[in-house]
Amino acid sequence: MGDSEQSENGQNSEAAGTFEDLISGIETQMNAARLEKQGAFAVTAARISGTVLVEAMAAGVPHELAKEMAADTWNSLMGFQSPIVEDTEAQG
Repeated sequence: MGDSEQSENGQNSEAAGTFEDLISGIETQMNAARLEKQGAFAVTAARISGTVLVEAMAAGVPHELAKEMAADTWNSLMGFQSPIVEDTEAQG
């Protein structure tokens, strides 16, 4: 292999490394942006579910039913089931 071929292979290797670094950086940025959007959506879903709970109770809906309504809202918005945690202090 001549000097010019070795030099060309070295440049191709550097270019490939730079391209991979570029793609990796873009992927990292996209993942961070996606995670930030998911977090913001989860916070909004929590606020909406909390509002459902508060408003239902203010309208005279029994506490347990209001909790189920809020859980249903959360499940609908987030797309998965969340466990309903029993309030041990109230039962105490």
